Amino acid sequence: MSKNSCDTGDRPRVIVFDLDGTLWDPEMYQLSGGAPFRPDEKNPDVAIDRINTKVSLIGETRNVLQDLIVNPKWKDTYLAISSTCDMPEWAESLLDLYKFKDTKGKMMPMVSLFSDRREIYYAGKDDQHKRILMKVRQIDKSVNDFSQMLFFDNQRNNVSTVSKLGVTCYYCPQGLVPGTFQKGLELWQKNNLASL
Repeated sequence: MSKNSCDTGDRPRVIVFDLDGTLWDPEMYQLSGGAPFRPDEKNPDVAIDRINTKVSLIGETRNVLQDLIVNPKWKDTYLAISSTCDMPEWAESLLDLYKFKDTKGKMMPMVSLFSDRREIYYAGKDDQHKRILMKVRQIDKSVNDFSQMLFFDNQRNNVSTVSKLGVTCYYCPQGLVPGTFQKGLELWQKNNLASL
């Protein structure tokens, strides 16, 4: 499908995040302890593994995700995960542990932000994005093109692979540090709005 075959509006309809090194650090392969994880009582951005290694949300992760949940301007945007982390079950455990506020102020697990659009397994990220688009298309026919997607990843090879589909990809080697989300959004707008 061509970039011009759909009305993308001024925002991406699907925002996809990598996990390890993009939303949190350290990466799962760097943990010696792993699950079970527990929350850090003093910091909601930190989880602790069974040998007391801290896994922290990177930079602006909490603020970005919180805004995507509650800000009405994002109500038509779907969130997804594309991850090839070594320990998917650990990643799922962390997604259950980190909490965010919904539009009514009620705490909800991070996993619920992504519904079933969580592709966490070893495979090509291009294949994962194809599955994500298929899942979104099943519930919203207006999302029908890879150009409607924005992807954040800390590995250049993943950015290169996924961009070949027509997805706007933002390479963030340090993860979602302050300013990263806005720069990714601006890149998506440049790629999509200029061609309308």
